[in-house]
Amino acid sequence: MHLRVLAIAWLIALAGCHFQGDPPGEAPSGVVVEPGDGRVTVTWNQEPGLTYWIFYRPGSSVAAVDPDAQIIFRAVSPHVVSNLVNGTQYAFVMNATKDDSRAGPSSPIELETPRLAGASWVSGMPLGEPPPQNLNGIAFSGTRLVVVGDSGTIFSGAYNYTSTNPPVTAWLPPTSLPAVTTSLTAVTYSSQFVALGMDGPVLTSPDGLTWTLAANPVPGAGMNGIAFGAGAYVVVGNGGNIFKSQDLVTWTPVMSNTGSDLYSVSFLNGGFVATGANGTLLTSADGGNWTAQTSNTANALRGAAFRSTPTALSVVVGDAGTVVTSADGTNWTATALAGAPNLRSVTSGGVLGTRFLAVGLVGAVVFSDDGINWTPTTAGSLGLARVIFTPAMYVAVGAAGANAIAK
Repeated sequence: MHLRVLAIAWLIALAGCHFQGDPPGEAPSGVVVEPGDGRVTVTWNQEPGLTYWIFYRPGSSVAAVDPDAQIIFRAVSPHVVSNLVNGTQYAFVMNATKDDSRAGPSSPIELETPRLAGASWVSGMPLGEPPPQNLNGIAFSGTRLVVVGDSGTIFSGAYNYTSTNPPVTAWLPPTSLPAVTTSLTAVTYSSQFVALGMDGPVLTSPDGLTWTLAANPVPGAGMNGIAFGAGAYVVVGNGGNIFKSQDLVTWTPVMSNTGSDLYSVSFLNGGFVATGANGTLLTSADGGNWTAQTSNTANALRGAAFRSTPTALSVVVGDAGTVVTSADGTNWTATALAGAPNLRSVTSGGVLGTRFLAVGLVGAVVFSDDGINWTPTTAGSLGLARVIFTPAMYVAVGAAGANAIAK
């Protein structure tokens, strides 16, 4: 509504100028509407000197004169139209003005229906100099992505939904990086990016480009996961090791109630969840006191996710297609997916945060809108280690510099 009021006001202003130029003789060309998650992306052949208008509404028809059409004025290709309803068909049409002229001819109507992301994947070029290193972790600040991997590999980029170099404007190496050659196993974002090395070093960065080595490493080897929540950082690793810190300076060992290797830790629904070998599943409200849950599987568990709507549900994934679910965080049910994909990471996403999506070895991808029925797809042939959901787009990274998106 706000856009339409502004557009009408601009048209009135144009009318007061008595239209200084002749309208364009042709309609905007090359108009393409690509569906996304709660949005579409409109592209066209943008000509210099023209001002472009997009008109749209639900249904199968739309015209610039329709009183209920939504208006986007001074649009620049590509333009993302957001706040759309998934599963609803929309009609789009464009015209243009020139030098405050009347509108020229309208383009043909384009019909498109937004839908949840996750089914179709596009792979980017492998990150890193040949041979590219394995990528083990990914974090998102709200505006910037950071990925970390073997041999101290770090790349970062500004989030860009419409970029042809998915999912950032450009992947950039650090401008400043301490001499760290150990594998970086995980990265998280609090008010800064924090990367974890397998042998305990901790790196911090305010922008993903300039990195500083924390004075005190985590006092343990085989560190696999890091998460931030409730004012604390929690690190997990082999042998059931768990360490906690509030300042990245003092690391306190925590009793984990397990001797099994721990592969991941997440802060979900106000608490921490750690997963590991032999079906290990631990939960904690504060990262200091942990409860061993009965996962009802002996398979290794690799990652966890939570959604709050339409019903609260936690999902944990792991080897041999293992999926473990719980509605209350206490009682867990284990199932095995057909094809037994070895899953490494899971997240919740979609415009309402209702879809679970997991990735794993050999490019395996499965997604579910209820945590019970899962649809398989693929994101190439390389193993995927981690997946997150950024606005309207899943981003996954993995073996040999693999990076892929679904939107």
